[in-house]
Amino acid sequence: PQSFSHFTYEKSKRYFMVVDLQGVLAINPVDGTKCYKLTDPVIHKRRKKKKEKLRKYTFGRTDRGEKGMKAFFHTHQCNDLCRLLGL
Repeated sequence: PQSFSHFTYEKSKRYFMVVDLQGVLAINPVDGTKCYKLTDPVIHKRRKKKKEKLRKYTFGRTDRGEKGMKAFFHTHQCNDLCRLLGL
């Protein structure tokens, strides 16, 4: 799970970080295909005054911005999946 947060941070050029998702496995009753329906994301956004295009993104009360990102990396220890993803 933490590897996904780390991946979203790197892939977004360090502007966003998804730190929590809720979800359920859904099975299509017609053909039996399976998919996960993900909801309630918690996303932290780095705030930069010069980046006007990022101002349009707001993620609510759970967005802790750079403080949330720092808190994540304070406890995160890269693992095999992080290394596999090149993080």
